Amino acid sequence: MAVARSHPVRTTQARSRVRLLPLADRPGAIAEARTLTADFLADVPDPMVVADAVLLVSELVGNALRHAGSPGDLLLARADGLLRMEITDSSPRPPRPRPPQERDETGGLGLYLLARLAVRWGWYPLGPGKAVWCELRLPGRTR
Repeated sequence: MAVARSHPVRTTQARSRVRLLPLADRPGAIAEARTLTADFLADVPDPMVVADAVLLVSELVGNALRHAGSPGDLLLARADGLLRMEITDSSPRPPRPRPPQERDETGGLGLYLLARLAVRWGWYPLGPGKAVWCELRLPGRTR
């Protein structure tokens, strides 16, 4: 029987500007990513921006779990009025957006939501896998 390890959040020197959360294919990875995102944006005055960020992080991590087998790390970074959210995974396959499905079908909205809510999004190859990222505009002055 394997022993589960806790994965603490690692931060850079600019603690309030960057968070890195190692993730794995385990129960609670999406919830952990949501909590980290909400905490990271606690000083943002617009709750809709925080809600959008939490939703997009959920989609990024969920897509890594569903389509790549396992997420690697979640990176959250704040700079120049933007929030960058980035997830790594072990699959070299690029993300493939598709239009929303029929009402009675589930799934297929992750990249559609990224395209609709984010200022911009993209991906790049990373070692044997890739990173998928998106950016949201942050309102006014925050931390």
